[in-house]
Amino acid sequence: MVERISTGIAGLDEITDGGLLSQRTYMVSGGPGSGKTTLCLHFLTQNPDEDTLYVTFDKNGQTIRWLSESLGLTSPRLHFEDMSPGDLSEEIRSAFDVVPSSELGLSPILESICDAVERHRPTRIVIEPLSTLLYLAPDSYQFRRQCQSLLNFLTDTGATVLFTSESGSATFSENAGGDLQFICDGIVELKNMREGRSIHMTKFRGSGYSDGAHFMRLTSRGMEVFPRLIPEDHSREFHRETVSSEIKEVDDLLGGGIERGTVTIVAGPTGVGKTTLGMQFLRSAARRGERSVVYTFEEHSQTMLSRCRQINMPVDEMIESGALQITSIEPMRYSPDELALSVRHEVEQRGVKTVMLDSSSGYQISVSKLSVAGEEIIERLHALCRYLVGMGVTVIIVNETPMIATDNVQPTDPSISYLGDTLILLRYLEVRGEVRKTIGVLKKRTGDYEKSLRELEITGEGIRVGKPLRHLRGILRGLPWYPFEHQDDVAGT
Repeated sequence: MVERISTGIAGLDEITDGGLLSQRTYMVSGGPGSGKTTLCLHFLTQNPDEDTLYVTFDKNGQTIRWLSESLGLTSPRLHFEDMSPGDLSEEIRSAFDVVPSSELGLSPILESICDAVERHRPTRIVIEPLSTLLYLAPDSYQFRRQCQSLLNFLTDTGATVLFTSESGSATFSENAGGDLQFICDGIVELKNMREGRSIHMTKFRGSGYSDGAHFMRLTSRGMEVFPRLIPEDHSREFHRETVSSEIKEVDDLLGGGIERGTVTIVAGPTGVGKTTLGMQFLRSAARRGERSVVYTFEEHSQTMLSRCRQINMPVDEMIESGALQITSIEPMRYSPDELALSVRHEVEQRGVKTVMLDSSSGYQISVSKLSVAGEEIIERLHALCRYLVGMGVTVIIVNETPMIATDNVQPTDPSISYLGDTLILLRYLEVRGEVRKTIGVLKKRTGDYEKSLRELEITGEGIRVGKPLRHLRGILRGLPWYPFEHQDDVAGT
């Protein structure tokens, strides 16, 4: 059985199902600034007890050493073989050589690499960029043949090889890139997008891997990779139970409460009380000794805390006890894969039982700025919810609806309505010149629920829910009216 070795990047190891196969060759392709050198340094410095070799053709050794030290990716047994161009005087002298180096082919370069391998006996080797050798080969056939011979020699010594290949030029795409893709055992593609970066494994002989593009980030500490969430890979047994809001009228509407391991959508126009209702479920979770986390995309966490304090909700005590965490997601800061990894950490490492996303529209706006197509955004949100459900986490999604009063009632965003096991709708309505609020349940897959609507009020003491509004008509349109026989009946208003 072939041994696996770490790439030095936890997220990339996860994508490759545990790391690279040893004594194999892998191509890292990408445009300028996409992170090829950084990935290679992670690979070479992952184990300080191993001898590793860095062969460079376009950057001198001093530049690579400086980059390695600035990122903190160093190893006492990392060796450099500098084959980059010399100073100007050397280049001028070489122009008058009787036999130009270009006519010698790849032989001198290959001999230098083999000599370095014999001296250092490395277990890991990086050649950057191997595609440069195309310009020294007499033709593409000789380039491919000699590169294949070189890679075979290196793996026969027991080394695992990474080589980079420049993308973006016609020469690369038509010649070097095409040849090198066929002779390697795996391909890692790095891309710069409009806002953000991605990594994509497109080939991996002898192993499975996580397909598709995964977001990654280059930082002062190197490369961070955020694997795309695959819900089917994560699940656990949990006790299915009804979760109470601790407000009797709300629980009556919901047939006792919401179920653990389900998705609840709280929909309504701005300012109607969606976030407050969601926080009430988190307060109830804190009383049960459970941990919850809120991801807010549209307002700062301090704003949310201030509003909760105004209605006498003890959020400060919940945070101090560790029962609640509120995380503000800044636009263009988090990719959907990075957010999913953060959620996984909270669930798998810190035991979170309830997650609230405030709101779905804020989520879509934030991640869409990172060049993810609209369909993919919904797919990422769907994957996140399915993961949480499989882990037994109660999910609450706040959904903004655009209309306050309309004949065409749209209770939630059609693109996410199918995600919800339970749909709670909050609405404004006008009664005798006053703006009121209502609450009702439109869907619950896991059990029966009350079909009536009730008046909702947010007070300084919290949430108050009234009796069912049985005599009003047209509440969902926001313009209710009384049938003639109940003109004098103002019960419930």
